Amino acid sequence: MAAGTIMREHLTARSWRERLYSLLSLPLAALGLAAVVLTTILGLLSAGLLFLPMLALSLRGDRALGALYRTLARGLLRLEIAAPPQPPRAPGLSGLMGQHLGDPAAWRVCLYLLIRIPLGVLQFTLGFLWWAYGLLFLCYPLLWKLEPQHAADKSGVVHSFGLEIGGFYFDTWPRALLVVMIGVLVLLTSPWPSRLPLLADRFLMPRLLGPSTASLRLAQLTETRAHAINEAAATLRRIERDLHDGAQARLVALGMRLGRAERQLAQGNTELGRSLIRESRQEAKEIISELRELVSGIHPPALDAGLGPALTTLAARSAIPAQVELDLPERPPAAIETMLYFAAAELLANAGKHSGAKAVTVSVRAAAGRLRLLVSDNGKGGVRLDGSGSGLRGLAERVRVADGVLSAVSPVGGPTTISIELPALG
Repeated sequence: MAAGTIMREHLTARSWRERLYSLLSLPLAALGLAAVVLTTILGLLSAGLLFLPMLALSLRGDRALGALYRTLARGLLRLEIAAPPQPPRAPGLSGLMGQHLGDPAAWRVCLYLLIRIPLGVLQFTLGFLWWAYGLLFLCYPLLWKLEPQHAADKSGVVHSFGLEIGGFYFDTWPRALLVVMIGVLVLLTSPWPSRLPLLADRFLMPRLLGPSTASLRLAQLTETRAHAINEAAATLRRIERDLHDGAQARLVALGMRLGRAERQLAQGNTELGRSLIRESRQEAKEIISELRELVSGIHPPALDAGLGPALTTLAARSAIPAQVELDLPERPPAAIETMLYFAAAELLANAGKHSGAKAVTVSVRAAAGRLRLLVSDNGKGGVRLDGSGSGLRGLAERVRVADGVLSAVSPVGGPTTISIELPALG
């Protein structure tokens, strides 16, 4: 590390933030000790059920302490930790108590507060006292000269009252300057000893104060389940609307036309009756074609031959020249195959409308139990998932329903690569 960096490091904003965090560690450790003791006592007393409400209240306070630590970590350590989700609650007072008593996040906070008692003392010592003593040593000559008292050693020699270690007094200017040099050294090195105990916090806080892997997974499954239900309802409404406004209306018109043909034939108007029948036959063909197109929105007929031919058909219809690369050891499940097909169709349509590309490549490969769809173009780039009105957000939500992930790499000026990963098993 360069000498200039060492000289400046103790004055950086990061060092000041960590110093403040270390200063707060001691009172927070004392607060945590009180919370742990209270929770432990109430836990022991709650065997008789009388103290259960107080234990639930104590655990709620522990969870609030966890939120305080997450706030400090975000502001002073620049450590982002998501709040763990609240456990489900049953109705009534017993449900409220059960929610707090059975909250694994609150019990993890208790464990963190217990570990933090010695850790907070260590952080205060190495993070704040180290720096404070360095500052004190730096100002030692001023403090020494302002101190009017004197002290005598064992030999009766009178010394100016100041720093004394094992009978050795720093009461001369050379000795005082030596203390100053030690203070400079302590100040310059202060950031690194303070960061050693902070490493423990950076390791422990996400694991004990943040959401567990199981709770994250549960929240994701809950969200994707809700999205799947909404998506299915929207699809049913779309099919119902298309049938009502399209095929159903045309079938009613077809029935009326056949009725007219029947009346004309009954009245002896053979030519007009035959003309109406010919029109009805053509109408029936168009209705069948419309119904096939509607069904293809649920399961494309092109997929009957497999994903490769279906993607090749999509590429042939693309607005810009498209190339297909397929490397699959076996055919994916039908649900995954259908999702890959519709995702590729939407991405090709987006590239044709917005990218300004001259060529696009669609590839599907299997690796490590996952299927990856890559759609790359040499267009102008600048695609963002979080952009206002971005159509990719809806596709990303649909991909998440199948436990998949959509990502985009699209620097301004291009190229653009959209990646979709899905599980190989449906």
